[in-house]
Amino acid sequence: MKFRYLAPLAIILVSATASAEGFYVLGEVTHSNNSLKRSTFDNELTAAGATSLSSSNKGGSNQWRLQGGYRFSPNLAVEAGFIDFGEAKYSAAYTGGTAQGKLKAAGVDVAAVLSLPLTDSFSVFGKAGIVAARVKSTLVADALTVNGSTSTNVVRPLFGLGASYKLTQNVDLRADFDHVSGLGKTATGKMNDNMVSLGVGYNF
Repeated sequence: MKFRYLAPLAIILVSATASAEGFYVLGEVTHSNNSLKRSTFDNELTAAGATSLSSSNKGGSNQWRLQGGYRFSPNLAVEAGFIDFGEAKYSAAYTGGTAQGKLKAAGVDVAAVLSLPLTDSFSVFGKAGIVAARVKSTLVADALTVNGSTSTNVVRPLFGLGASYKLTQNVDLRADFDHVSGLGKTATGKMNDNMVSLGVGYNF
């Protein structure tokens, strides 16, 4: 099952016990800086017969996230939703050919958010939670037989911080920084994700 289809369910679960006063939704555009651990791809190419291997990776892409939450007080909220972490790209050169690969991840998250209001309109926050993500890796190589495509599910901790500015009684402007490490397993490879997000929240 694709995790993106679970996003509406995650939001419903958060809001099921919420009164209209405390419920909010949040939509953000995001930019991920993904750091790929290349050893899984390197080892697969070496096992397939690659020699004089040289590899590199890069990971930067724009995505989106959708969250729903319930604010218990000005200082405490719980939110959940869908996050697309984007992808990290792998490239390698070896005697007789080249290879290209990528690792991408997306999933649903649940986090507790602790806020500190600094003025009536501006607050800062920290958050901690978990992400259940679907991770998929692909690898294509010249003149070598490799696995091609592998996927797995992982549950990883999420940590973040950010700030929120109240534009109106119901509308907030919000910025987040989130970190998730170890997205993937040995079979797929792993990446660490640093994500910056900017979006708008609506308080019911």
